[in-house]
Amino acid sequence: MGLMETSLQVYILLELIVTAGYERMSHEKRRNEATWSSLPVLVLWMIKDKLDIFDNMCVSAICHDWRTASLSYPKKQSIGAPWLMQQSKNLDSCLQDFISIARNKKVTLYLPESSNALVLFSRQGWILMRRKNFFVTRERLPDSVFLINPITKAKIDLPDVAESHEFFGSFSTHEGCPVSVVLISAGTFCRITLRTAKPGDLVWTKHAPVERTMQFEGCRGLISIGEQIFYYDIWGKMTIYNMATHVWKELLRPRDELEGVNYITEHDGKLIKLFADGDEDHTSYSISIYNDTDTSWERVKNDEMSNTSWYLSRLHNCFCAWESGLKVYVLHPSYGGLLRCTRTIRGYTVLSHDINDGDTQTLQVPYEIHSSAKWVDLG
Repeated sequence: MGLMETSLQVYILLELIVTAGYERMSHEKRRNEATWSSLPVLVLWMIKDKLDIFDNMCVSAICHDWRTASLSYPKKQSIGAPWLMQQSKNLDSCLQDFISIARNKKVTLYLPESSNALVLFSRQGWILMRRKNFFVTRERLPDSVFLINPITKAKIDLPDVAESHEFFGSFSTHEGCPVSVVLISAGTFCRITLRTAKPGDLVWTKHAPVERTMQFEGCRGLISIGEQIFYYDIWGKMTIYNMATHVWKELLRPRDELEGVNYITEHDGKLIKLFADGDEDHTSYSISIYNDTDTSWERVKNDEMSNTSWYLSRLHNCFCAWESGLKVYVLHPSYGGLLRCTRTIRGYTVLSHDINDGDTQTLQVPYEIHSSAKWVDLG
């Protein structure tokens, strides 16, 4: 065998070894790349626990396996902190800004249904809205009240309301879907007018107390939990209506809470009240849970509500969310105008109160918060 022939055989052998190694490396590389799409479902869920609703949408769009795992993601209720929803700065009422205070993040969505509409309430990704131009025309308008999911763009039509005065709304949910919608307003002689409807109903069902007259005195909170409806007025009195038994109850404001401000919200299936006493710089808080058996509020210690945060607004809905520590976030209005009687809200700043150590600070949010901003639960 000559040198030339031997060299050729060695070359061919080396070529075969390199090719085989390259193919093995390519297979290994492809297998490693496939590992991301075949990530264990539990691990993917742990990642999704740390993301907001919009980042989770991006995760669901990565691949088929991740979308399948996202569809079965068992996210608990009230985990995510609420977002601020407001009309976009470019004055196009179809564009809505969603601002996360916790993440300093803003997302703008195109929502044609939000044109000239007011936010009444939100829960688990659904927002109850009412047409704003209804106040001007004073006529019965189609599509005057509806539910919209800004993430999925799903919409639920509700019976129209043939009235021009202001009303407040709420709704209950089951497994993330709206079940029963509630509207409350001042009826004839300022008596409480309560309406309920389920998705698919053509008319609202009216409910009125028979035994005695109950007056409507503004609204500080309206919450529906199961068959119970809780209406909290501006004076701290709560009216409870049971849709199953048609029983009405009233719970007066405690004497030791006459000076401060009360907020009610739902958290983990329970009705919770937060009592705030003092000014914006020095505020003390106490927490109570409603006991339906005794029709009373029961005070709880702060450590029993640890890792919970409240998101408050005097004029709009309030929310609770799981979060480390024990904090309160307040939408504090910035007023315009010289005369007190003619002042209007120009926008908001967000105050953060730490209930445990009593510290108060103004959060430096990198976005302007307009006068239309409201807390909403995106689920």
